[in-house]
Amino acid sequence: MRAISRFYFGALCAGALSCAAFAQEGQYTDLYYNRNLNETGWSADRYMQNPAAWNVGSPDGQAFDGEVNSASNNLYLVSQDPLTSDQSVLFGYDSNNWNVHDIVIDLDSGANYRILHLVPNQKLQISGDFDITLKSLAGWWMPENRIALDENVSITVDGNLNVANSTTKAEVDEGNVGQNGVKFTISSENAMPSVFEVKGNVTFKSEDTYSYSSDHILFAMGLTSFKVGGYVDMTEPRAGTFAWDLCKTANDGYFSDITIGGLEGSGALQISSAHSATVNLAFANSSAHSYSGTLASRVESANKLNVTMNAADAQNGRQTLIIKEGGAVEGDAALNPSRLDSVTVLNGTLNLGAYNGLVNGDLYLGGADGRLEISSGYTDSGTGTLAFENATFEAGTIVFTIEETGADKIEITGDLAKFGNGKIGVEFDADPYDVNEWILASGSDSIEYELISFGSGSISEGDFVLGDLGGGIFANLFIRDNALYVEFTNVPEPAAFAAMLGLLALLFAARRRGRRSFR
Repeated sequence: MRAISRFYFGALCAGALSCAAFAQEGQYTDLYYNRNLNETGWSADRYMQNPAAWNVGSPDGQAFDGEVNSASNNLYLVSQDPLTSDQSVLFGYDSNNWNVHDIVIDLDSGANYRILHLVPNQKLQISGDFDITLKSLAGWWMPENRIALDENVSITVDGNLNVANSTTKAEVDEGNVGQNGVKFTISSENAMPSVFEVKGNVTFKSEDTYSYSSDHILFAMGLTSFKVGGYVDMTEPRAGTFAWDLCKTANDGYFSDITIGGLEGSGALQISSAHSATVNLAFANSSAHSYSGTLASRVESANKLNVTMNAADAQNGRQTLIIKEGGAVEGDAALNPSRLDSVTVLNGTLNLGAYNGLVNGDLYLGGADGRLEISSGYTDSGTGTLAFENATFEAGTIVFTIEETGADKIEITGDLAKFGNGKIGVEFDADPYDVNEWILASGSDSIEYELISFGSGSISEGDFVLGDLGGGIFANLFIRDNALYVEFTNVPEPAAFAAMLGLLALLFAARRRGRRSFR
């Protein structure tokens, strides 16, 4: 009998095993599915609701005679024999509402398989964690292990969703299998409405030894709604390990709304929909997270990815999103590098970066508490450039990093429009001492930098408000030749100088009146 907890659960430390033992002896009952997973799943005898389909405490334990659908149960699906046929495990039809504690799936897979199948109108509540460990025993292809959701189905996980690839280099070398890793899919049947929510985090883990791409995990989705209260962790043990297919469907015009509390790590983002899927990816961060990876879309499709920063916590919610060069995949379903079709900043900080030459779609700054930073994570110069076709500014703040030889820049190839009466804050990430030294080194009284260029637009200097750089450095914004510039000087502008003199006069007068009163 193979040990149930493979490398992933073992990596969580021995304490996790003692906790599991305590749970079994205490408030939770561990149930192990005992039916042959290579036989057809469409029979009442095999439905998960059937108590006789479960053993208590271990795969060899006594048959269960209680209620499977209970929040006090942990459900284990462990393949005693490798999966070799395309079958499914169904929850059954006796109840629309399921509520269990943990679900643990640990499978050796050599075939496509629906590891869980929910029938129409079912709601599954997992009050603990959802742990999935997969090992590929397929030769030179990637078996798909899928959670299938029928019409009007929802799954809610109160804890974490943990996905692991347990394929090892030794097994690959010995059996000549598992070279391409594993594929885990959550999708609705026939593109029906479906919701999958994880209130904790979504994590991916792989063996740190590999042969070919045996440690690869492809996480694919075909859902109308996917929500993660925590963050999605795609931290790779090596480059090229993880990929997240945001929408895999053959249906035309499919919409998928994804809301996550942050994206961490690297890997590849892709949309492999065959036609024209639209994915709306919203960041609802309450803390800081950073992601740097490639973005690709299926060749000859009209797929779109719209990104919105709408933090749950404006002060602490921060997402770094860097689109790296690459993403092309050779094959029948080839993927080519893609762009962001729109970027919207409403609340919190979006630190956005992209490789040189990537022109994204539309930029919209629409929230007073929204901040856009321009990442230099893809360059060595300390400054970065973002390019868009069009932009609309309503409210919010843009932060520009300033170096001696240049500044962050936003390039708008088309129209830059201003909407509403709000102001766009402009702040600078620069040391006033350094700026003063650069002014002195220039041999002039000032230095200037181009910040935003645009093809057309009616925007004016008055639509912006400057943040204080301090340190005796004064800034002035002006528009010249369809571009917004900043000029730095260590001498205030005449209007500012007059205001300072007026303030000094008021202070002097107040001081004289105070002295007279004292006398």
